[in-house]
Amino acid sequence: MAKKPKALKDLHVIYDAKTMWVLASPIRVDVLSAACALEECSVAEIADFTGRSRTSLYPHIEQLVEAGLLIEGEKRLAGKRYEQLYTPIARSVATKHNIKDSDNVAYHQAYGNAVGRLMSRLHERATADPDSKVRGASRDTHAGIFGAWVDDDSLGEINELIDRLWEICRNSHPGEDKRLVNIGVMLAPDRRS
Repeated sequence: MAKKPKALKDLHVIYDAKTMWVLASPIRVDVLSAACALEECSVAEIADFTGRSRTSLYPHIEQLVEAGLLIEGEKRLAGKRYEQLYTPIARSVATKHNIKDSDNVAYHQAYGNAVGRLMSRLHERATADPDSKVRGASRDTHAGIFGAWVDDDSLGEINELIDRLWEICRNSHPGEDKRLVNIGVMLAPDRRS
């Protein structure tokens, strides 16, 4: 009988720059996000989930394993061969921002770019799907950028909403009548004159 995988912790925070830089690639962000959603998975399942080829994923999975963000588990029989199973270090992974550390700042800029490219790819795929919902309370596809003039109270409210989004994401689990959506949020002050 196969051993039941242990429950994942909800959040893992990365503090060191070397590990952070592993996530400066949209493919590795996508792979880790897939593993977090699937919780225990094979390369084939990650490939199916992300729409990428298995062979293209191996070097990225290897880097995530070396960084400790994916953990090699047991192997399971799949047809006539065994496949390696992977679990993420947690259901959600975050990084600690340190504005006084230039390497940390550079990483967060690269990560923002990686997330933007990945979200663009996911949105492109979603808008091509005839089952996507673009209006109403069950909307699952949206993209937009808004400029807003805010005071401290309004900015506090925006940050409360962002925190609430992350809380919903961290507390989500697969289940009947549930579908997976990807939520990307960027907040940046506009320093243009």
